[in-house]
Amino acid sequence: MWHNLRLYFSHLPTASVGTAFILMSLVFGTWITQIPDIKAQTGLSDGELGLALLGMPIGGITMMTFMGPLIHRFGAGKITWISSTLYILSLIPPALATGIVSLTVTLVLMGSSAGAMDVAMNAAAATLEKQQKRLIMSTSHALFSFGGMIGAGIGSLVVGFGVSTLIHFVLVSAVLLVVTIIFRSSWLAITDHKEGSHRWSWPTRSLLLLAFIGFCALLSEGAIADWSAIYIRETLGGSAFLGGLGFAGFSLTMAVGRFYGDILIPKLGAGIVAKWGGLIAAFSLGTALLLAKPGLAILCFTLTGLGLSCVVPIIFSIAASIPGTSPGSGIASVSSMGYLGFMVGPPAIGFVAEEFGLSYGLSLVVLLCLLIAVSATKVTFGSTMPAGRKANNK
Repeated sequence: MWHNLRLYFSHLPTASVGTAFILMSLVFGTWITQIPDIKAQTGLSDGELGLALLGMPIGGITMMTFMGPLIHRFGAGKITWISSTLYILSLIPPALATGIVSLTVTLVLMGSSAGAMDVAMNAAAATLEKQQKRLIMSTSHALFSFGGMIGAGIGSLVVGFGVSTLIHFVLVSAVLLVVTIIFRSSWLAITDHKEGSHRWSWPTRSLLLLAFIGFCALLSEGAIADWSAIYIRETLGGSAFLGGLGFAGFSLTMAVGRFYGDILIPKLGAGIVAKWGGLIAAFSLGTALLLAKPGLAILCFTLTGLGLSCVVPIIFSIAASIPGTSPGSGIASVSSMGYLGFMVGPPAIGFVAEEFGLSYGLSLVVLLCLLIAVSATKVTFGSTMPAGRKANNK
């Protein structure tokens, strides 16, 4: 892993892309630590806050539909620089919100810039994979996981010291804007050949299948993030301390699995990694639901993170490499469906949990992980992975 990281950061273009992934997750990690204070500041109820929070995925999904043409015209590197700057600046307006309307509007804007940055930086990573003939997508997503942990950790300390939301967001934004200035020239230097259709590539069968896998994977990730602690504490009767360990273990193995992904995928094959990842996730989560013990559930959530860790990086690399489709359009299609899953998953599980119990709600995630494994056998991974690192699907 350390050798792979040294190789990753020894090249300025890949280091700049990795920095973009870290920046994006740092902003998000910073934001989530202040949600309770913003709720109190605006005086919103739980239901009103839930409606306002929908602004981010709505803005993200909407913006993603336009990213293919924009990246095709201006380049993934330039859009990464512009969108990262806008995303960092968008962190400040929610701290000034006074009610549900102002908070929703600011979160739509924040989600729009986040959606643009998400597609652009993944397209930039895919471009470098083609140019350098080596995989970097999984490591890039590992850095995203790592950045989120840093942002949430620092944010928790800041909240603990009683720093106001506005001051917190302004300080973080100022520091991160300096980073964007430092890496501006490196991002602008990332260019690719304008080949393939630049339109939003929704109809093709290959992209539909990849988008479905992305939907299943990101819905599963979002469901575990939102419901794992509640399952351990309320369903299994675990302590407040144990409740947080399930998601902590899940996040840790997600990061570790992604750090090793760019090493394992060329050796084992992208199809094998995706298929067995889905099976490991389904078996682990299913065991947690069947045996229903707090300590075992923590272990199972941890293994679930390992299983899901490389699925999204794999499908992003493939979506960016489908013949006849530009990288930006391919990734936009997959990202849009993934964001949709991330948005509808937690409420859907909550509805099932309210009617039948949370164990049944999380059983839907087990089914989705099995569908990831089945769908992975239908994708021709070898012909669409970056040149020089073909990975079969057997």
